[in-house]
Amino acid sequence: MNTRRIGIIVVALVAVVAVGGIALYSTFLAGDNVSQLGLDTPAPSAAAASSATVTAPTASPAAAAPTSGPGGAAGTGELAGTWTVASGVAGYRVRETFLQQNAETDAVGRTENVTGTLTISGTPGALSLAGAALTVDMTTLRSDRDRRDEQLRGRAIESDRFPTSTFNLATPVALPANLLAGDVTLDLAGKLTLHGVVKDVTIAAQARLEADGTVVVAGSLPIRFADFGIEAPNVAGIIAVQDNGAMEFRVVFAKG
Repeated sequence: MNTRRIGIIVVALVAVVAVGGIALYSTFLAGDNVSQLGLDTPAPSAAAASSATVTAPTASPAAAAPTSGPGGAAGTGELAGTWTVASGVAGYRVRETFLQQNAETDAVGRTENVTGTLTISGTPGALSLAGAALTVDMTTLRSDRDRRDEQLRGRAIESDRFPTSTFNLATPVALPANLLAGDVTLDLAGKLTLHGVVKDVTIAAQARLEADGTVVVAGSLPIRFADFGIEAPNVAGIIAVQDNGAMEFRVVFAKG
């Protein structure tokens, strides 16, 4: 085979790889543009999460003192009791790479299938978050790429094998006296079960008592995939993800 023919074949192969790489980029990476969940950023529905751009969280004024509503919390004394998830969004955020270069945006997957309860105990001025248990249906996580979602069912988080993820509060948390006045910051120490692995974690979260009597809690937690036995997806070294990401959530609780 002469040199000219070899050169033509090499050029053709490079072209095929380039076109294939662009196709992979368009399939898996391009298009994600979803801001982090926060107290002021309720996510769009899971089905539309990928196609919407959510306004980034901004500082909010102090919440108005709640009146009677779904939570029935007209004052701090009525906060004690069991609260149940009324609505919620949870999911993942990870930076993908293309030919070892970071993509311009994060890959984000979310689900609205969040269930659980929290328990507040104590008396006015000395209230604490005594317990919390949340469960996320991992099989319903959706991003803006169907092929990415299909990959995650059998690889990485393997939602087909590990359909749920849970968090259980391990240590009671004292609630600030200014809970009625505005947003409060909480460190939630507990056990996170992800990909069938249980780890002790501390989640940085914010909480707010809304005027309608509901309680909103939002937060995020950095996740190192190896800690949970998760193998970062890698497509022939062309499309891959970083070895870490984040779990994020926004949950609304109603009393009773």
